[in-house]
Amino acid sequence: MAERTDAAGRCECGVTLVLNEEGVAGAHRELRCRCGRRHDCEFREAGWTAVAHLEPERSVPLSGFSRDLRQAPDAERFRFSFPLRGDVPLPVHIVYSPSAKSAEVKSADLKVYRLENVESPAQARRFWVAWWRTRQRAPRSRGSSPLVPTRVGRLPPPVKRPGLAPAS
Repeated sequence: MAERTDAAGRCECGVTLVLNEEGVAGAHRELRCRCGRRHDCEFREAGWTAVAHLEPERSVPLSGFSRDLRQAPDAERFRFSFPLRGDVPLPVHIVYSPSAKSAEVKSADLKVYRLENVESPAQARRFWVAWWRTRQRAPRSRGSSPLVPTRVGRLPPPVKRPGLAPAS
């Protein structure tokens, strides 16, 4: 088998991302750049292509993520941008533990999405994106809210006020 050198893309720091391996259509690999970013690369007709990048974070918002994962000694924190509704990309945060092979993904007021047996933060991103897209395509009853778990919970039922009796 001939060795291939595919330029999968370029990191924001200027480093060219290179994968020296064959692939099968749809296969994914994660590349780590020396700047700390992680790149999710997919094998396509033209070769390896970077389809997303994860920006390292020093800290994440404390609300929503589990304490055990946040405080794991090997916890890694990343963020990526994704359009939740419409075209405006919003930050999505990932906390990942390589030793536990678990990750939690969270954005905006959504509840945390927990994943087990995850090999990398890029894989956690792919699973979360797939989950989000299926939730957006799910049929909704008329007048119902999107099928998205929010942190605010349900509103209390409306207070029923006694009807006014007509004046006699």
